[in-house]
Amino acid sequence: MLKPQIVKTALAWGGLLAFMTLFRPASLPVAALVVPFVLVYVAFYNLWRLFGLLRHRYFVKDGEWKPHRQLGMAVCGSLVLLLVLQSLGQLTVRDVVTLLAILSLGYVYVARSQFVLPRR
Repeated sequence: MLKPQIVKTALAWGGLLAFMTLFRPASLPVAALVVPFVLVYVAFYNLWRLFGLLRHRYFVKDGEWKPHRQLGMAVCGSLVLLLVLQSLGQLTVRDVVTLLAILSLGYVYVARSQFVLPRR
């Protein structure tokens, strides 16, 4: 389970590196400017999953592994959003604080709203 995730992570970062070295933003159409940010999100999320698997394999001795997919998607999406704002020259401390507050409140809300149906 660890080796396929290492391959996925390497492919994601390799694809991002290849795209960034092969294309210049000035020569791309406007619609293609979204592609690097999507690739950054995929690379961050695969790295999140890899760190989760490594943590489970080497540091968690008992219990089952829960991947925390929603948290990973939210954190990686937030990082990409901050990167987009920074690339547009619009990133301020207020944006970072607001995004952290939204992420924290959203995580607490999702964690508390998950329920398990009782078994019969």
